[in-house]
Amino acid sequence: MPSISLTLNGRSVNGDVEARTLLVEFIRENQKLTGTHVGCDTS
Repeated sequence: MPSISLTLNGRSVNGDVEARTLLVEFIRENQKLTGTHVGCDTS
């Protein structure tokens, strides 16, 4: 399973994700930051 590492709201975040996971899904579901909105998931 691929892993992701990024800075989110000033803090370092790491996690394992499936290859088809969208960044917005990782932020909302794994980090519980539900204020992030999906603009368009068709392109």
